[in-house]
Amino acid sequence: MASRVIYSHEFMREIENGTLVPENFDYFFLCEGDSWMDRSSPTHMSLPFALAKMFKGGVRGDDALFINLSRFGHTLRHIADCLNDDFHQWLNTQDLGFSFDALLFSAAGNDFIDAALDPPPGQGILKDLRGGAPPASEDDCIDAQAVATLVIDFLDPNFDKLYQTVRDSRQRAEMPIFLNGYNEPVPRNAPAFPGSGPWLSRAYIKNGIPSSLWQDVTRRIFIDVEAAVTGWTKVDGRDNLFVVPTSAVDLELADPQSTGSSGDWQNEIHPNTGGWNKLAKVWMEEIRKVVP
Repeated sequence: MASRVIYSHEFMREIENGTLVPENFDYFFLCEGDSWMDRSSPTHMSLPFALAKMFKGGVRGDDALFINLSRFGHTLRHIADCLNDDFHQWLNTQDLGFSFDALLFSAAGNDFIDAALDPPPGQGILKDLRGGAPPASEDDCIDAQAVATLVIDFLDPNFDKLYQTVRDSRQRAEMPIFLNGYNEPVPRNAPAFPGSGPWLSRAYIKNGIPSSLWQDVTRRIFIDVEAAVTGWTKVDGRDNLFVVPTSAVDLELADPQSTGSSGDWQNEIHPNTGGWNKLAKVWMEEIRKVVP
């Protein structure tokens, strides 16, 4: 037996074919969120797959089944809009035969990136610096009020929907929810596949941000992402929320001039296999502290 990651649409087919026997697993995890739970590119998987290897080779050799609902490109707002669909069914179906030991959740990164890239120049979280005086620092490039609006008006209420959906479900009310803390990428021309990315470097070019400040602006954005995610754990009445300290993991930065896998990064914003293995180790340590 070995730990496995199964996407939701594959589950019943594998049950019917006899290739998946849930009672043979020791742990059950539900994965929801963005590409950090789904895949780095069409040919490179991500966190749950690296975690599955950790469980397979763990101290006790425990086998875990990861049910993956995440999708590349999903924002927290989109996830919240879909809570009565697949996610709700997995939490509330009576005849599954098992309960989930934890929810592994990754969201907010895409929301910040979309808020930098998608709006017209100066109307997102980045200021329009085209044709103006050169900014002195990253603080001159980011619209702090737009960041606050993104977090308070969109991210916080949508995470609350997800949290309440979990707590109101048939799963144990105390089921742990582990939150992804992300890592600081290097803005560069490294798409995941044609038509998908790059994201940050395009946003900076679009808003006239000097390349000399790209890394500083990126660092500031992902500090804000982590602050938003950490903030969800500080709301009165919430419990069993854990931010996995991935931002402290020393991933090797990519070469800013590279266009493919470099350092511990597969493309501009997603780790490669080496990066995922480093991150999965930290996730495993945090899960072992909480899950019996």
